[in-house]
Amino acid sequence: MRRSILIIDDSASTRKQIKTVLSDAGLFDMFYEASDGTTGFKEMVSIKPDIVICDLMMPASDGFKFLKMKRAHQDLASIPVLVVADKKGLNNKFHILEEGAQDYVRKPFTPIELVSSVKSNLKIKILQDQLVSAQKKLQVLEALSNIDPLTGLYNRRYFLGALEKEFERLKRYNRTMSLLMIDMDHFKSINDRCGHPAGDRVLSSIAGILNGGLRKMDVCARYGGDEFITMLPETDKAGALSVARRYLNKIREYGVTDVCTKIRSVSCSIGIAYLPEVNINSVSDFLKSADEALYISKNTGKNKISVYDSKSYNI
Repeated sequence: MRRSILIIDDSASTRKQIKTVLSDAGLFDMFYEASDGTTGFKEMVSIKPDIVICDLMMPASDGFKFLKMKRAHQDLASIPVLVVADKKGLNNKFHILEEGAQDYVRKPFTPIELVSSVKSNLKIKILQDQLVSAQKKLQVLEALSNIDPLTGLYNRRYFLGALEKEFERLKRYNRTMSLLMIDMDHFKSINDRCGHPAGDRVLSSIAGILNGGLRKMDVCARYGGDEFITMLPETDKAGALSVARRYLNKIREYGVTDVCTKIRSVSCSIGIAYLPEVNINSVSDFLKSADEALYISKNTGKNKISVYDSKSYNI
């Protein structure tokens, strides 16, 4: 990886000296320069160097002003600053560190002193960068582990975890919540007549329909095969029915003939369960109730909605 350094000093000869020493050490590929703190800060924002060497005492805009500007920008916090100062300037060395510098070198410095300080701070920066990169990769892998690769929806494992958390929260405060279990009607015929690739394309399109128009708090997932499930926190029976009806209409309107000319249309059946409900006291009860309502829809004509209410199924 190409490494860069920004040298801020009002003395051109000092900048040249620092550049020569570090060039000979082979620590950096790119060198940038500035003659005062304000210009240096603008340069740092632009190039995001791996490390900054900054003179403390400069007439136009000194090192303290530079450190103050840097400290105000959290996105620059990972860039280490090495302050260079004479004996008088280092009387404030504790203040220098408090202002955000990682290290300091006393003028006049020897090449060994400068290289040693830069090396140690650069090594820390590299390790920090590697840690951040590893954390980002871990976050990506964690996110991918929650996603169904075919539809792009959340998978069953993630959904059940999210449902468990929401259920406990809403049940505790006696809040409303609805669960929609959706199953495609006669989906096997699409795979049989048009092939599994066509069936996969239909499932992917249906997933987009189901996930469209939901709120940030809602969660839609592929539950398995051609079955989907949607969690609607803070949503009562009427709200759940509104979403379910939209699902039915959108899926009926879906142009499946663009994918499979042998199939004229597709439809789905939906089962709804909602809180508060006297017979629903656990996530298992919630899922079972929605599944039972779905069973009624599937066995009384399909392409319809059924709602579980503990005594009967309202259709």
